Amino acid sequence: MTLPFKALSTTLIGGVVFLLPLIVVLVVLGQAMALVSQVAAPLAAMLPQRNIGGVAVATLVALALVLGLCYGAGLLARAAIGRALSENFENRLHALYPRYTVIKAMTQGLAGEGGTVVMKTVLVTFDDHQLLAMEAERLDDGRVVVFLPGSPDPWSGNVVLVEPQRVQPIRDDVTALNRSLKGLGRGSAALMRAA
Repeated sequence: MTLPFKALSTTLIGGVVFLLPLIVVLVVLGQAMALVSQVAAPLAAMLPQRNIGGVAVATLVALALVLGLCYGAGLLARAAIGRALSENFENRLHALYPRYTVIKAMTQGLAGEGGTVVMKTVLVTFDDHQLLAMEAERLDDGRVVVFLPGSPDPWSGNVVLVEPQRVQPIRDDVTALNRSLKGLGRGSAALMRAA
């Protein structure tokens, strides 16, 4: 009886984690539309036509203003000051929510801004065994920073520094690794074929 409850609660929590960012974005956009509508109404009143295709001109003006603000924010994010602000925000987010890095890697298909890889799936060789892992970065001295996720909970694990000859890349993504770890190793054969 506890197994169905656990499956139900895990699925429910997974749904909340999936929907929460979407809900936050929709709420923020809704608030932005409400705020910008106050500016758009006087602008729309200056136009001779009140409706276009059944949609109020004030709404269209507000939408155009929000899209313009988003475009401007995107330009700012690409500028040096925007990247610094974004990096500062991400560093704080990492401290508050450690799973952010893994979620970001999974949702971006392992590619960050400009196509740079966020996390790579790798096979790490130790003295008498090998572990599936994620490569986080390479240090100036050549060592590799690797996250060794746990199983069946890949969200927890250890970070280790290893020599580069111990790290073998796997041509599969973090999502496949995550599925294998949650399945207590089932699906590892496909990962090894990609090694």
